[in-house]
Amino acid sequence: VGRFESELDPLKSGNEDFLRNNPDVRFVGYQTDVRPFFIAADVLVFPSYREGFPNVVLQAGAMGLPSIVTNINGCNEIIKEGLNGKIFPSKDADALFKEMNWCVENKDLIKVMASQSRKMIVDRYRQEEVWKATLKEYEKLEK
Repeated sequence: VGRFESELDPLKSGNEDFLRNNPDVRFVGYQTDVRPFFIAADVLVFPSYREGFPNVVLQAGAMGLPSIVTNINGCNEIIKEGLNGKIFPSKDADALFKEMNWCVENKDLIKVMASQSRKMIVDRYRQEEVWKATLKEYEKLEK
């Protein structure tokens, strides 16, 4: 789900063709409503080199979906290792494979993570709480 970011992070030669044409990959392009894809998934896999604060990880958690994310700012703040997902080192394909394989082999634990995911997102990122925290930061600037 999503579009390619060729101007920011071009894929290695042949990877885009693989994603678009491999019968085992379902590339659906940009979607305005990602909920059906979260419902169909067991885990969100989000390998990223750079993020601010990734909405997709929040959205997945809000839908009760655990995530496998890169150990980078934003992602590692939303996901708590073993509670609502798994975290792996940046640019480490072997570690990503290991975490994905762990999820396949531990479906019962994935269900436990899934059951905790929504509550963790709601408790930690409720809009009203974020607004209050933002207001406090602005009030500090006025002093």
